[in-house]
Parts: sequence; C-alpha cells; structure tokens
Amino acid sequence: MIPCQACGNQNPIGTRYCRRCGEKVHADQQQVMQAVQSTNDDLASRKWLERGRSALVIGAFLLVCALVLRYAVVPPMPSAEVPPVDAGPFIPAELPKVEAKAEAAAPAVKPALAR
Repeated sequence: MIPCQACGNQNPIGTRYCRRCGEKVHADQQQVMQAVQSTNDDLASRKWLERGRSALVIGAFLLVCALVLRYAVVPPMPSAEVPPVDAGPFIPAELPKVEAKAEAAAPAVKPALAR
C-alpha cells in the first residue's frame, strides 16, 4: 500500500490517483519496495491462518468420526455388576481355633559361649 501525500489514504500498488481525494500519487522506489514487502508478509500470514483453520477443521472432523464410531459401531461394554455368589461351600461358617504356643513360635536360642 502506498500512502497518498495529500490525505494519507493507503492506496494499492500501481494506483496513479488517490482513491479518496483524487490527487496524483507519487511514490519512490523505497516506498514501493516496503509496500511489496508488507504485501508478501500479509500473504504469508494469511497462508498460516488458512493452514491453522484447515488443521482445526480436520481435527474436528476426526473427533466427530471417532465419536460416531464409538457409539454406533463398537458394542457397549458389559455391565460391571457381578451377580452374588453363595460362599457356603468355600468358606466354613466357623473357623477352627488355633492356640499359638509361645515356645513353639519362638526358636530355641543356645548361648554360643556356654560350653
């Protein structure tokens, strides 16, 4: 974009007369080079924006496909409820009583120095 010397309006490159006031636009080589560089920068940023949008759309599409596959194609998981089991034959009603003797539980220790 080339600024107009009379009103300051930004005009596209190649414009001979200002689009706002109608004055003839004079541009030197440095202004043209800066305008071309800024146009290239704008185009590059638009490309990145379009790529980001494309990636976002693809990601959303894949998410929708995954959800459809999950709920439409994959069968539901079985319930986590386990039916009650009769534990009668496995666990006796009364446990046997065990009396622990202190002597039997502790090993006999012989003094090593007494001979």
